[in-house]
Order: sequence, then structure tokens, then C-alpha cells
Amino acid sequence: MVSTEPLTVTFADSNYLPLLRVWMPRLQALGVSRVKIFCLDAAIYAACRAEGIDAEQVEWSGNLRDLWVQRIKVFSALLANGEEFVHSDIDAIWVRNPLREGSACGREEDLLFSQGTVWPPDVHDRWGFVLCCGWFRARPTLPARAFFDGLEADVRVTGDDQISVNRLLALLEVKWTGAVTGDYQIPFRDRMIRCWREPIRAESARGGLSVALLPHREFQRLPEQYGEALVKHYLTPKNCAQKLAALQAYGLI
Repeated sequence: MVSTEPLTVTFADSNYLPLLRVWMPRLQALGVSRVKIFCLDAAIYAACRAEGIDAEQVEWSGNLRDLWVQRIKVFSALLANGEEFVHSDIDAIWVRNPLREGSACGREEDLLFSQGTVWPPDVHDRWGFVLCCGWFRARPTLPARAFFDGLEADVRVTGDDQISVNRLLALLEVKWTGAVTGDYQIPFRDRMIRCWREPIRAESARGGLSVALLPHREFQRLPEQYGEALVKHYLTPKNCAQKLAALQAYGLI
């Protein structure tokens, strides 16, 4: 039987191999059957192959701006090949399986995004929230393919995929449904983040793209004391050893 589970993908270089060896067994324990690692250097590709992990090496200059471009290229290629996928950052720790439970299941929008904090601030000023590229799901529909096809050129200018995703959706004039102020708010630095208990939905005025924002309490960028958490993608340092220490301090690994 052909699996209907979307392909879960992440990106990593050899500096993050210790974290991959924590992240991958967690997905396996949760029954996630289709996972692919896009490897940013030969060393991690060889390690994945040796450990029987589905992997593909991506040409990358080593520049962070270029990483976002290469990611968009991979996402566009997956959609062009008819592949529904979930992208998860390697430090987004799955505590339950969001492919089998929670509000992301059974939804028909082209794109489903977890919630970010306040970046980019101009979009946060407009919506009161932003979308996060650290965990999202994309279906290979024509509107989704067109959206990602248009992202690459924009990311080359902004140097940041999250800036481009949020600003392009704003330019498409997506209209969000749901309470204007949210069900509750979380303070972050000098701003307030609007949050909802259920997904809210938007459609673009141009292009027919549909998008859902998943509840922060299920896909947490900041700690929340709720039992509904599926993925905890807390803000942590960039250095792998420091990141592992922070995740351990949170009790996530």
C-alpha cells in the first residue's frame, strides 16, 4: 500500500549531527514513517547513509543567506513532483505526532504554518502575529506551487525565508478569519503576540491560495503550560552544543 503520510524533511550539516541523532529517533518512536534529511555537507550525508537514513546532499555555499535559497529550491522541487511534505527544523522537538493527532490533521488548505514570534516586525504590526518556517506543511496544489516558485527570487533579496513568506502573503492580501484580537496574547520583548485555540484560516485575494495558522499551544515557539503541545520549537542558541544543553534544560531531550 502506498503511504499517504506526507514526507517530513529537515536540513542539517555535520555540525548538527549530534542533534540529528536525538531528533530522528524521536520521530521514529512516534511512528513517523517517511523522513528525508537534506544534507549540507558530505560528512553528514555519509553518516546518514551509514545509518540507513534517507538522505540527499544539497549544494550549499556555506552562507546562511544561500541556505534559505537552497531550501526554497528543494521545497519547489518536492511540490513540482507532487509530494506533500512537512518541513521541520531539526531543533523543533516532536513530543506527539502532529501527522496523526491535533488540529493539523485533515485540513485542506494549501499551506499550514506554525506560529512565529514577531519577525518580521512590519507584518506583526499588520496582523499581530507571524508565520514560522520552522514547522509547516505544504500540499502540491497549483496555488502552493506558484507561491513557492515566486519565493526564491524574493529570498535572494531579503536573505530570510520567513521575511519573504510573511511579506509575500501580505502582498497577496490574505484575509484571516477569526477573532481580531485572538483568544489570548503572549508577551514577547516589547510586543504582544495574538494566539488562538484553534486554527485560523486565510485566502488570498489573488491566486486562490489558502493558508492556515496552527495554534501556538500545539506548535510552541515560546513555552506554554498546556497539555496540547505537539511540537516544541523553543528559541535556543545557534551553536549545536549550546542548543542541546538548552533543550535538555527544557526537559525536551
